[in-house]
Amino acid sequence: MERVATVATALSLAVIIVALAVVVGFKVEMDRLMRGAVADVVVTAPQSRGMLSSVGLERGGRLEELISSDEVEHYSVYRAKEGVIKSSENIVGVLLKGVDEAYDLSFYAEHLLEGELPRIGEQPRTKDILLSEYVARRMDVGIGERVEMVFLDDGGTILRDRFSVVGIYATGVDVIDHSFTLTDIGNVARLYDGDAAIVTGYELWLDKGVDAEQYAEELNADFVDLYLEEGTDAEAFTLFTLFPNIFGWLATMDVNGVVIVVIMIIVALLNMVTSLLIIVLERQRMIGELRAMGVSRRSVVGIFFFRSLFILCRGVAYGAIIGIAIVLIQHIWGVVPLPSEGYLLSIVPTALCWWLWLAAIVVVIIVTMSVLMLPALFAARISPSETMKYE
Repeated sequence: MERVATVATALSLAVIIVALAVVVGFKVEMDRLMRGAVADVVVTAPQSRGMLSSVGLERGGRLEELISSDEVEHYSVYRAKEGVIKSSENIVGVLLKGVDEAYDLSFYAEHLLEGELPRIGEQPRTKDILLSEYVARRMDVGIGERVEMVFLDDGGTILRDRFSVVGIYATGVDVIDHSFTLTDIGNVARLYDGDAAIVTGYELWLDKGVDAEQYAEELNADFVDLYLEEGTDAEAFTLFTLFPNIFGWLATMDVNGVVIVVIMIIVALLNMVTSLLIIVLERQRMIGELRAMGVSRRSVVGIFFFRSLFILCRGVAYGAIIGIAIVLIQHIWGVVPLPSEGYLLSIVPTALCWWLWLAAIVVVIIVTMSVLMLPALFAARISPSETMKYE
C-alpha cells in the first residue's frame, strides 16, 4: 500500500508539472509569435480594426510625435492590401504587407525555411516577396519562381502584379502562415496610386515591461485631442483587440490548468488517505501493543504522521523528477506534435516555469499532509482492549 500511495502521488505531481508547463508554454509561445509578426501596438484608422483599411494615415506631423514616446522601442510603417495569388490551377487569398527599412525582420529570419528575406527599401524598387510554407505548398511554387497576384481597388477595378519568390517561412501558427506575405512598401503603395505619404498604419514595439493595454489607452486619449485639433482620425489597437479569439482561447487554458491541478491533488489525496487507512487497519495489533506499553495518543499520531510524510516526500520526489524530465524532453526536442488546425501550434509548447512548479510542490505537500492527519488521528483512537478483543 505504501508503494501504491507513492506511485499515485508521483503520477499526480508529474501530471501537474506537465500541465503547468504546457499551459504557460502555450501562452508564452503564442505571445512571442504574435508580437513578432504584428507588434505590441498597431495604430491605424479606426475603420481598419488594426490591420487593413482603404482609409490610410498621413505620415509625419503630430501623429508621429505622439507615438515617438520614451516607452516605444521603435516603430515602422506598413501598407497592406488583400489579394489572391493565382495560377492556372490554384488560387489562395493572402494579405500583402509592405514594410519599410525600419521594420524588424528578425522574426521572419528566425522562421525562414529556405531562400532569403525580401530586399526592403532598395532603389530601384525590387519585386521580392516572402511566402509562408503553407501558401507556397498550396500554389506549388518555390524559390526563384514568379507568382501573379490579383487585387480589387475601391472602384471595382481589377489590378494585377507579379512578384518573385525569394524566401519561404513557417511559424506553425495558422493565423500568420495562412495570411501574411511580405514585400517592400513601395510595391503596395503602387496599388494605392503610388502615394508614399499615406500608409495603412504604424507598428509599435514597446520597451520591455511596458503594459501594452495601458499604453494604448493613453495613446487613444491623445488621439481624441489630435482629431479635434487636426482632424486626423487614428486609433491604437493591441494584440488582445486584434486577435480576441486567440487570447480568449488562451484564457480558457488557465481554467483548464487549474481544473487539472485540482483534480490531480484530489486523486493524490484519495489514494494517500485510502492507502494509509489500510496501513492503519493492518497495524491495529501493533498500535494496541504500543498503547498498552504506555505510548501516548500524541506519540501514535506522530508515528503515522511522519510515516505519511516520508511516503509523501518520496512520491513528490519521484513525481518531480518524472514531470520535469518529460517537460525537458519536449522543450528541447519537441517530440510530441500537434494538429495546427485545432491548436494553432504544430508542436506542444512547454515552458520551464520553475517558480510555478515549486509552488505546486509546496501546495501538494501542505494540502496532503493536512488531510493525512485523519488516518493518523484514527490510529490514535484505537484502544488496547479493542485490539485484544479483535485478535
